[in-house]
Amino acid sequence: MKISKQIIFILTLILVQNLLAQEFKPYKVKSGKIEYELRKYTTHSHFSDNNREKSKWKEGVPYVAEIINYYWDDYGDVAFEESWEVAKFGGDPIPKKKKYEILWIDDHQYYYNFEENRLRDNPNTIRMDCRKRFQFYQVTGSWVETVYNTMKNGTSKILGKEAVYYKVNDAYDIYTWNGLVLKEETFATTKEGKRSRAERTRIATLIETDLEFDNMMFDRLRLENDRYFQTIDKDVVNSFIDGAQNRIWPIQESGFKLKEGDVILYVTSDAHIGKFKILKISKESLTIKYVTFDDYGDVFSQSSSLNIPSGFSCELDEGSVYEDKMYLQDFRYKNDHEPLLIPFPTLGFYLVKESRK
Repeated sequence: MKISKQIIFILTLILVQNLLAQEFKPYKVKSGKIEYELRKYTTHSHFSDNNREKSKWKEGVPYVAEIINYYWDDYGDVAFEESWEVAKFGGDPIPKKKKYEILWIDDHQYYYNFEENRLRDNPNTIRMDCRKRFQFYQVTGSWVETVYNTMKNGTSKILGKEAVYYKVNDAYDIYTWNGLVLKEETFATTKEGKRSRAERTRIATLIETDLEFDNMMFDRLRLENDRYFQTIDKDVVNSFIDGAQNRIWPIQESGFKLKEGDVILYVTSDAHIGKFKILKISKESLTIKYVTFDDYGDVFSQSSSLNIPSGFSCELDEGSVYEDKMYLQDFRYKNDHEPLLIPFPTLGFYLVKESRK
């Protein structure tokens, strides 16, 4: 049987595209986490009148506007980022507030804005640009040089790492280590397009490498099906338990039949409050995503995929699972004939009714 040249060309094109997709590994470090500060600047005006010489000038005073966590795996083939606002314009501090989450996977950049409660599916432009100029990308080994068509301008020490410095243009600088961004800086420019002053600086404050992540870290479902769960913070949990009894259902110690998607609020035996969501139910085990808060509303412990075998107990202060230590548990999972959550004695477990709509 003869195969036409057109079919061969199409098959070759598909093969090349698949190879290019597989070869996009922008980092030289397999996995890890970077914590950033996003610093903005307020403008302070100054005036001097010394020896009859008057002068005026302005300076930008930095403040931390956002805290950002960035996670990556498979040498940057997948990545996830989350940001919290910690100050309003001008630098006045505010309670930590979730701003956005971004997931980069395949040709997609999924962006969820918490204020708008909206999920956007944007193109993964860095990956796509490197694919378009794949030969250049292979030669340079740098996604920065490929995307921005630039060359390095020097090096700089950041967190003890030798970061490569690129002056992309008068409005933008970027510093990378093994392909990972350690610092980005944007600048205001004059009418002539010349650099004048810094406007924003995103700089790494901590880097951890060679980490292992659970299955949900880079799963698209965490952005698409988890919106309601994400909006529940410590204050919301308190308000539900203390004053919104019509929105929750108390779970008795005799047991409660679970469904996938259930959101449950709780008070642990150590008096921490928290939330968990039922991700998967089977005869053999229960998988939950949980967050236990400390007294200040920050995360005390959490997991995006905690597995509890049937007949085992779970302690939610540390996220530990036990087979035979009944006195340590907050609840037990049992699935002899139906999936049951059995609290053991704590200060309360409550089903959020809205999660069953």
